[in-house]
This record gives sequence, structure tokens and C-alpha cells, in this order.
Amino acid sequence: MITIEKHNGIKVLRDDLLIGGTKSILMPTIINTITEHVYASPVYGGFQIALSAYLGSLATIFCAKRNIMHPNTKECIKYGAKVIEVPYGYLSVVEKKAKDYCLITGAKKLVFGANEPQNKIIIGNRMKQIIQQLGKEPDEIWCALGSGTLVESILQSTHKAEIKGVQVGAEYKGSHERLQIIKYDKPFEKESKYKTGFQSMPNYDLKAWEYCNKFKTKDDVLFWNVL
Repeated sequence: MITIEKHNGIKVLRDDLLIGGTKSILMPTIINTITEHVYASPVYGGFQIALSAYLGSLATIFCAKRNIMHPNTKECIKYGAKVIEVPYGYLSVVEKKAKDYCLITGAKKLVFGANEPQNKIIIGNRMKQIIQQLGKEPDEIWCALGSGTLVESILQSTHKAEIKGVQVGAEYKGSHERLQIIKYDKPFEKESKYKTGFQSMPNYDLKAWEYCNKFKTKDDVLFWNVL
């Protein structure tokens, strides 16, 4: 399903309407065996939800333990996933716990952010379908920038569009002549309060939407709302 709406004169890809967002489209390719799959996730991420919805009890999610459980964690549990909360859970610590768990159990650990070549091809093909639906390549494409999977997928499937990646967390090390990285001015934990007419993750996509509205330089703009 590709749903594109106009908000504030900007074309918005509503992947928030998919269970788990954009990366839900990767599930049939990633999950090709009936075995337990493990993912270390920030509580804000959509991949954990997509995995939980697709695999149910065969999904194991490692995340940081919070005083109040995040709605995304509750969503994973709703779909039947096993959630293991890690005290003092910086992502590096959560990753280590997930790796140790896989060594003991033989479960399959998934790469953070699904940042693998075959996954970027799948998301890139979605970009091509979007261009076909729009009738032309947008002049400017905005999205939140995390692991880099999405911006790299967009770049390999476009030819002239200027890509604006709003860095919301850790520093992204990649570069491209058509990619401009714009660092959000508050820490990842701080939510954007920007008003929008659609669902958008306040720690992630909403920050990119805020900056897209403030700093876009073209008239023909696509905003990729992941979750």
C-alpha cells in the first residue's frame, strides 16, 4: 500500500499507516525460516513492531527498561513478542545483551536498522513505485536519518532529487553529493511538539517534518513518514 497525501503543500508518504511503518515491507524477505528472531531496538523504533506483528511469539525484542513502558513496547507485547527490557539500556548495552542471548539460544539476531544491501533494494523499489505514482521524481525528499538505511535506499533509486536527512540521534557517517544532513537541535529523547495532521513519531519522523516545513527550498517536495 502506497498512500500519499498533501499536508501544508507537501506530499507526505503515509507509511505510518503500515503496521510497524516502512520496514514492515521487508518482513517477507528477512523472515524466511521458522525460527526465533531477535532485534535490539530503541523503544521509539518501528522495526520492532513490524517484526512482532509478522512473527508473533517467534520475535524477541531487547530494549531499554523505562519507568513507564513505552507504547511501542506495549504494541510488541500485544502482537505476542517476547520483550526483554534491559536496565540502564544504552543501545550498545542492549545490543550486547541481544548478542549474548543469541549465542546461548541459537536464535537469529537481525542487523540494527535492517541496514543490509538486499533490504535497501526493497526500499529502493518502493521509492521507484512512489515516483511512478507521482508521475515524476520530486525535487526534494525529506526524511529522518537514523541508521541510514532509508536515505541510502532513496539515493540509489533517484537520479536528481535533493535528499534532506534530518539527523535525530547518533551521527551518520555516510555522504553523497545529493544528500544534505541537517542535525536536529535537541537530543533524541526530546520529543518534537510540532503540529501535524497525521500520525508521526515525535522522537523521529516528526522532527524531520518540523524541519521540512521550516527549511524546504523547493515547491515539489516529498516527505517520507516512516512511522
